[in-house]
Amino acid sequence: MKSTFTVCALLLSFLVSSAMPSDTLVTPKQFDASFIPANAYVFYVIGDWGRRGKYHQIPVAEAMNKTALVAKPEFIISTGDNFYTFGVKSVKDKLWKKSFEDIYNGEAIKNTQWYPVLGNHDHYGNQNAEVNYSKVNPRWGMRDHYYSENKTANDSTKLTFVFTNTEPLAHSAANEQWSWIDSTLSQSKADWKFVVGHHPVYSSNPMHGNTPVLIKKLKPMLEKYTAQAYFAGHDHDMQHQRAEGATVDYFVSGAGSELRPAGRMSQTLFAESIAGFALVAISGNTMYFFFIDENGNVVYQYTRGK
Repeated sequence: MKSTFTVCALLLSFLVSSAMPSDTLVTPKQFDASFIPANAYVFYVIGDWGRRGKYHQIPVAEAMNKTALVAKPEFIISTGDNFYTFGVKSVKDKLWKKSFEDIYNGEAIKNTQWYPVLGNHDHYGNQNAEVNYSKVNPRWGMRDHYYSENKTANDSTKLTFVFTNTEPLAHSAANEQWSWIDSTLSQSKADWKFVVGHHPVYSSNPMHGNTPVLIKKLKPMLEKYTAQAYFAGHDHDMQHQRAEGATVDYFVSGAGSELRPAGRMSQTLFAESIAGFALVAISGNTMYFFFIDENGNVVYQYTRGK
């Protein structure tokens, strides 16, 4: 089936044609149930958040809870840097309460499953503690340094999520994990395949930018096995990168707390230094993607076919 794409940008975003984006300013709109089909399979994506409620962390958490009242997520994906500045020391570290349990405790999300990946700041601490915490609090679903989840929506649409550990991928060979990613994607028969990592494949942010190793090794796998999207963090903004004629969408959702100035490059469809998170809704052969700010407003909207 030939993919079809519709992009609508709201507030400081860009209306994208099939060629080059053009700037447009549109009045933002509060997310409500009319944005997605009633039967959609919904999940959220947030990254770079664990700062004991500092910066924008609390308002973003409140926006997630508010949005969940009208579009409750099946789960929340974290793109890493879960605990600043040096990760956690153990499963009893006070940061579990100060940066996670006491923040994402709104009535609509307090029991929602999380599927996190490790970020570079998590690697400064006890990585195994983040894995083992899943046994202490089942809401924390990181059951290994890298892992996958297979889901089935109510309409029988099948989804595969591949959660990677990009710190070793970005800085060393990590041959065992590369083989695992290849095998997991190749064996998946899902309608939708999503890969998650901390480091972006493509990023227009001047702080970190592209990750050359991922461009060289991960991008070909995503294309070969027809993955539709890659979600990352690391850069503290919201981005959507997609080269003309490409089949994979690259999203950066790293605006869960502290922000940094955004940048643009030729394949940038959206890049803004706005605090918030991503909402993804799958309905059959269609994906609805939204960036939602700390006030619950849709600041970017994108729709694509499978």
